[in-house]
Amino acid sequence: MLSLLSLMAMLLLGACNSGPDPVTLNTVKTGTPALWKVTGTQPGQVGTAYMFGTIHILPDDVQWRTPALEAAIAGSDQLVIEVLGLDDPQSASRIFARLAVSPGQEKLDARIKPSLRDDLNRIIDASNLPERSLNRMETWAAALSLASAQTKGLGLDSSGGVEKKLTAQFAKAGKTIEALETIENQLGYFDKLPEEQQRRMLTSVVEESNDSQQAFEKLFNAWMTGDIDQIVTLTDTGILNDATTREFLLVTRNRDWADQLDKRLRRPGTSLVAVGAAHLAGTDAVQAMLAERGYKVEKIQ
Repeated sequence: MLSLLSLMAMLLLGACNSGPDPVTLNTVKTGTPALWKVTGTQPGQVGTAYMFGTIHILPDDVQWRTPALEAAIAGSDQLVIEVLGLDDPQSASRIFARLAVSPGQEKLDARIKPSLRDDLNRIIDASNLPERSLNRMETWAAALSLASAQTKGLGLDSSGGVEKKLTAQFAKAGKTIEALETIENQLGYFDKLPEEQQRRMLTSVVEESNDSQQAFEKLFNAWMTGDIDQIVTLTDTGILNDATTREFLLVTRNRDWADQLDKRLRRPGTSLVAVGAAHLAGTDAVQAMLAERGYKVEKIQ
């Protein structure tokens, strides 16, 4: 839930306001996040890709870089990330506002079962988000905004995320940086969710609100230790347990990314592909889809 809702929301909305001081987190300080190497086995499959699962926010003072990752970075001609343009929060906010707000929305508390309304109101009060603004949003957008506010409540932000650090490193080296999606593409997957799934998403945000710190700790520690089975377990709970939502937010995107990467791998060169760890875990993982096309996939960390 955090990886696909709170963290995406933070990238797009976690903006300029300073948050509270960081809380004390029970997180691993040194780790070996998962890394794969993808090479061709058939005619025309001439490129190489390193696939690195990322997490979009980092606590302070953690060591996630390893010799294997640095070697992959040094050997790559370009960086491929999920989305470009997040360094322009004003533009991202305009895109969000255009997609998020629609006339004729029910009040937000009418879109959730009565037994959760007190919890919803508590979350809204803690978020410092105007209730009037949330009521005008489509349900997915309100859920993302509240999820983002909860994660920011831990004193974390996206300014030091893995993607930003890798982007700065590749830019300094004068290497190409490309993206698999635009901001509009990324938000569009949420915008196209059926209303039933959007309301389930809001329900999950409310139901999991008391466990945001523990959820982040579990996700972060699984990422840092390269525990793919645990990432699958965390990804398969909450809103992504719904087949329709999973298809919209994860599987469809992975399929599109596999198509794009297949085209890149049919050209000479080496890419470091750095995308959210949930996209590289389980049977629907991007690298699993590439393996089905005949590519050799090796887990090298």
